[in-house]
Amino acid sequence: MNRITFILLAAIFIILNSCQKEDDPNTNIIGSWKVSENSTTYGQQYYYVDISSDTTASNKIIIDNFFGLGLGKSVPATQSGQTLTISNAIIPGYTFNGTGSISSNYNSISWNYNVDDGNEPENVTATYTRY
Repeated sequence: MNRITFILLAAIFIILNSCQKEDDPNTNIIGSWKVSENSTTYGQQYYYVDISSDTTASNKIIIDNFFGLGLGKSVPATQSGQTLTISNAIIPGYTFNGTGSISSNYNSISWNYNVDDGNEPENVTATYTRY
């Protein structure tokens, strides 16, 4: 009887552990953020963005209202550890490239990226803060 009980408990343990959802690396940054952004052309700008998971890959996110261009104007980014990367993301009229560094407590993201509007590319710095 003890052998059957042990086998039954072991089987239940294996089944429960195999059903656990894998951690999504992006869950710590999903949500709304307050942005303080600085560029030569536009100076200091303040606005909000929403970060959501990209359903195409677990290491990708979507940033809505990027560069303060309005709701529905989004760029994808790839997350690797505490680093976010934007590679040739296009919102009509603009191309973005750059990186963001996520703070260890996940309460801020420091960005450094280039925006090209067809004229001369411009460097932009931004800080995202949770609100």
